[in-house]
Amino acid sequence: MEGWIALDSQNLKTFCTVVSEGSMTAAASKLEITQPAVSQQIRQLEKNFGTKLLVRNARKVRPTIQGQILYENSNKVLNIIQQTKHSIQSISLDVKEEKLVVSTLNSLGLYLISPVISHFLKPNKALQLTLFYRKGEDVIKKMQRNEVDVVIVPDLKKEYGKDFPQYRKVHLFKDTMHFVGSGKDMSLPKSLMFKDLKNFRLVKVKDHFPAFNNLFIQKLRSNHINLEPIFECDNVGTVKRVIESSLGCGFLPAHSVRKQLRLGRLVSIAIEDFDYSVDINLYYRADRTNEKLVQILTSLINQQARNTF
Repeated sequence: MEGWIALDSQNLKTFCTVVSEGSMTAAASKLEITQPAVSQQIRQLEKNFGTKLLVRNARKVRPTIQGQILYENSNKVLNIIQQTKHSIQSISLDVKEEKLVVSTLNSLGLYLISPVISHFLKPNKALQLTLFYRKGEDVIKKMQRNEVDVVIVPDLKKEYGKDFPQYRKVHLFKDTMHFVGSGKDMSLPKSLMFKDLKNFRLVKVKDHFPAFNNLFIQKLRSNHINLEPIFECDNVGTVKRVIESSLGCGFLPAHSVRKQLRLGRLVSIAIEDFDYSVDINLYYRADRTNEKLVQILTSLINQQARNTF
């Protein structure tokens, strides 16, 4: 019984982050604590349960069978704790006939926004929420016309070269682009050089990360590679299914593939001389948006991102 008393939500959160990130070093960076602190919390959990929870293989840290059970149930526990916190905070807001217009990209909406909407609305029954999924350029137009209160997109300056002083920025998390292939294809390498991409059938997502696409095209040109996609679509889910079917490989944002990578349905191929990351931010109109509502929405999205990643 004493072992169970020693459990706390921070240890569980750290363990879940290690599993989702695939390494203690990456988890430490994400949690903004030291790697020894992460290791100590994992050892404490393993001592409490009296069993090994993680194993290390050539590519990453993975959970044991016992660790996978703990991971799945810990996420449920952490979600309940977070939802309870949000409900208590929301009830104290006393929202009265307030309207909130939110816009985001399709993939961010599908994987990070849709799962939290019910938790956001339930305690705020007087809130009228409108949610638009749009292409990046369409989201920008809505911001220019001041038609949205909250926007969740990759960093506006880096990706779109835009800056809207009427909107305040809140950093949510850092996203990366993974070059992924089907987990069924045993011939795929663990790593390669950029010039080796000429040997792959490329599947491409359109309109999500314009700065990444520009950098990728520049890299192709500097390596004298003519690589035309065999399939491209602005829907991340569709592109992901094409890749899972072994029809090609392509770049997908981390938030959309972590589950498939963890389950082995997709594999990530490291490109040693090319990588890309970008901040995902929440922007809100400070002059007409309830900041406490923004804080709760931000917290919910961050929690969902931790579960996804």
